[in-house]
Amino acid sequence: MLAIHIPGDLPNLQNLHYATVDHDLVALSDCTLAFIGHRALKELIRERRGVGEMFWRDTLVDAAISREWLVNVGQRSTHNRLAHLIVELRERLRLVGRVIDNTFAIPLTQEQLGEAMGVTSVHTNRILRDLRMDGVLELQRGTVRIFNEHKLQELAQFDGRHLYLSPSS
Repeated sequence: MLAIHIPGDLPNLQNLHYATVDHDLVALSDCTLAFIGHRALKELIRERRGVGEMFWRDTLVDAAISREWLVNVGQRSTHNRLAHLIVELRERLRLVGRVIDNTFAIPLTQEQLGEAMGVTSVHTNRILRDLRMDGVLELQRGTVRIFNEHKLQELAQFDGRHLYLSPSS
């Protein structure tokens, strides 16, 4: 698993200039997809410069998230990896109004979370158990509840710069 897209994301925008895709996209939950032809998108970009800039910014944010995921897998302990992934998903979901009182849905199994972090589902289960027992968070039936924001932030080592949450950043 190389990325997790959330509602409103434009996956594969980087493929606008290529005839083939070098990876798969798989829906992990019910979703609505829109397919827009390359010709129509290129025309839109030519006619409206601001749309092109928005698409370019979106592609750059995707690349920054990918770089952060590499750091996550290569440099952080497994507990820190999961905390970082949870905080990143929460911040992205917050932008689209999908977080209520530090509770949000992520339709990922423990196996899928493990795949995103480069560990087994058994190890992911142990990490989730530890975080629950430490009063940090709970993942139950696809819903994350954060109980201790301070501990979670400490574990996550998350600064969010790679998300470029402000249009001017």
